[in-house]
Amino acid sequence: MTEALLKLKAKDAEDVQVISAVLQDAIAPVCDMTYNADDKNFIMVVHRLRREAPTDMGLERICCAVNVRDVTSVQTHGIDLSQQGRMLDLLAVMQDDKALIFIFAGNAQIRLQPSNCSMFIEDFGEAWPAQCNPCHEEVSEVRLQETKSR
Repeated sequence: MTEALLKLKAKDAEDVQVISAVLQDAIAPVCDMTYNADDKNFIMVVHRLRREAPTDMGLERICCAVNVRDVTSVQTHGIDLSQQGRMLDLLAVMQDDKALIFIFAGNAQIRLQPSNCSMFIEDFGEAWPAQCNPCHEEVSEVRLQETKSR
């Protein structure tokens, strides 16, 4: 049985670090990403790994809505939004002084320019067994420096 659904809000860089840890290793289908310029709202649905609630059967995944408000611009790198069937592996979410950056495996990124830090995540639906427990090198500040130099 699924435990309580997670719901978090980020208002500053420290909160973004917490959300980054929660979303690490989420799978993000390209078809579930959208930006509404009129509402300045970026939304994506990811299949996040529920590390906080392992079951007797192992880890689970659950759908999680990621909503960033007051976004004035969206830039992508290494992502073809026309490839609707593509799945991206989310490594980290980082914030620099001007942007919120979603870093995916394969050097893919989504860079959002919010007018303020207003990000929400919320689980929904039923969890299902995870096929594997991802293993990779930690994303470091060096990676953030690489993104700033672009």
